[in-house]
Amino acid sequence: MTVPVYVITLASATQRRAFQQAQAQRLGFSPTWHPAMGVNDFPDEVFLQHAFSWQRSLKKTEVGCFMSHLQIWRTIAAGATPTVVLEDDVILGDGWFETIQMLASQAQADFICLEAWGKKVLGAEQTVGHLKLKRLYLNSAGAAAYVLWPSGAQRLLFQYERYGVALADAFINQVHDWSAWQLVPANVVQMNVAPLYGLPAPVHSDSLIAREKHPSAPPPTIGLVFMMKWRRLKGELNKALRRISSFWLAKRGYVPYLHHDHQ
Repeated sequence: MTVPVYVITLASATQRRAFQQAQAQRLGFSPTWHPAMGVNDFPDEVFLQHAFSWQRSLKKTEVGCFMSHLQIWRTIAAGATPTVVLEDDVILGDGWFETIQMLASQAQADFICLEAWGKKVLGAEQTVGHLKLKRLYLNSAGAAAYVLWPSGAQRLLFQYERYGVALADAFINQVHDWSAWQLVPANVVQMNVAPLYGLPAPVHSDSLIAREKHPSAPPPTIGLVFMMKWRRLKGELNKALRRISSFWLAKRGYVPYLHHDHQ
């Protein structure tokens, strides 16, 4: 079984797409290019339906990013095989595709985060073949590079139907009742954190989301303001409960990145 690899990419991000194509050729896999939803790909009416469903007002680029992932989740949920999802600003380590093949064939999981982000995660280690994974109890990254099983995609879709749109990383890490893991050491980093791991950013690495000129819409009612603040409070309480409940099971620590020479 060859693991499918989706790369989410904006039509305008030609440099990033060229870099990803070169990586794919070097590492021996054929990506499926998934068109990212840009700010002009959906009307403001659709944006405003989702802009206030999280803990703060979302940017239009953030809603578009989430919807891009959502489209792929629906495809994975309807299938039968684990699938890799990448954003187009990632750097992949040497031997990356061989590691993915092993994870897909041997790991029992719903979701595996592949990236290092420079922040601590809360997890407990386990070995799969010669690979190490951490069972994730608390994380803050993951949307840039992950392996997703159909069972995990179905869980994400269920959460979307129940709670709506959120920041993609936060949305993934809000799922509780699934088998979520972190590859250790990670074999992916995003370009904007590459210097933390001794890597030069190969192309323009600023977040496309951060460049949005009009980042968010003002909430139309005071009720929505309080609702978002309440969601934020609940989110922080849930994080605290997860730390307490996993106190004897997991440890907090940084995820190292597997260093190789990148051509």
